[in-house]
Amino acid sequence: MKSEPEAPSAPSERRRLRYAVFDLDGTVLGPSQRFLPGVAEGLHRLRAQGLRLLLVTGRSVGSFRSLDPSAPELRAFDDPLLLSNGNVLWDRGAGSVTVSRALPAELAARLASADVADTVTETASGLIAGSRRAALAYARAYGVRREDIVTRALAADHRGEDAVAVTVFGAEADLTEQLTGLPHDLDRISAFGALVVRPEHTCKAAAVHEHVRRRYGESHGLSATVAFGDARNDACLLGSAALGVAVQGADQVAVRHSDELLSGPLGEYLARFVADRAIAAAGIDRDGRVLRCPHR
Repeated sequence: MKSEPEAPSAPSERRRLRYAVFDLDGTVLGPSQRFLPGVAEGLHRLRAQGLRLLLVTGRSVGSFRSLDPSAPELRAFDDPLLLSNGNVLWDRGAGSVTVSRALPAELAARLASADVADTVTETASGLIAGSRRAALAYARAYGVRREDIVTRALAADHRGEDAVAVTVFGAEADLTEQLTGLPHDLDRISAFGALVVRPEHTCKAAAVHEHVRRRYGESHGLSATVAFGDARNDACLLGSAALGVAVQGADQVAVRHSDELLSGPLGEYLARFVADRAIAAAGIDRDGRVLRCPHR
């Protein structure tokens, strides 16, 4: 964490913020699946300052669709949205879903042969559960309707689709043998007692960097970005952005790689946030390069 410096009153043009990137769950969305107080007004305020608002979340398309699409907080974000930690782009306007990377095809067979049944596999078009218990656990964890998760026996429409992520429920799960030799990234979601297997090099920071380059033609977009997050999978993004802000109650890994830790609600911080002063006030001179994810 950086202390407040004796900084110039305004950042140089090179350091001017143009993007604000937000995690979803635990950052702008509370445990009751409702947006936190003041967030809608704060997002509107950032847009009024000329910032583009990007959303990057670990949620699948299916779990994201369970939210109210008319919520003003969601309407504030630019399309496409970056889902599954940035590995999936969902353009709401065009109705298109684009997958960047897929898991090795052998993974499903290895899990099945090892009798690892409590899984939910995310594909571009849906969610497939290996057991009813896993479907129920996933629905509860992400607020998805149980009927929107099909069991493997009924998943004919999804056969042959690439796996974007596989969630394995059971805090004691040891997948070392099943994952040996298969390129992957692994996140432990302790709140849900689950492990999430994703394609290797899935990273929110890398996804935002590439998205800004393709969408807006800016090769150093992270050096013009303020990022907000709370979890381990936000650490790389918080450490790579020009200004990384860990929200109140954030995981210690996220905190260590941020520049600021909020002691109060995000809505209150956004209400007084001024983009042209933020980097100078924090005393940051980062070049926006994508760091290797330190939490893995």
